[in-house]
Amino acid sequence: MRRLLLAAASIVLMPVAANAAKTTWIAACYDGKNLQYNQTLDGKGFLYMEIAEGDYLRMALVQKSYDGNKICSVTINALPGGNHFLKVCADKTNEVITVKYKDTTGKEPSIKDTAPYCKAAVTVH
Repeated sequence: MRRLLLAAASIVLMPVAANAAKTTWIAACYDGKNLQYNQTLDGKGFLYMEIAEGDYLRMALVQKSYDGNKICSVTINALPGGNHFLKVCADKTNEVITVKYKDTTGKEPSIKDTAPYCKAAVTVH
């Protein structure tokens, strides 16, 4: 009987463990800025940003850090037009998206502090 209960418990818990690995964070600005950040925990991420009226930029991201309340990602490749670095974070406690942009060639000043980019609805699925 004990083995049967253990087997049943492991069958029930396996889908839970599989779903935990596929947790996706979705953060979208709601204060007038048109930006959405999606990041699957330990997986792929994407940033969607309006760069002109009706024109959107889509960037692939890789997760950089996670602490349970905040998830951060960086661009996989240099941004178009040069050797730039972009880091984006979603903070569900403070309900903000932060963005840090840096030109690694040194031609543009770097952003030392990551200030909130926008107020955001941050959900975890």
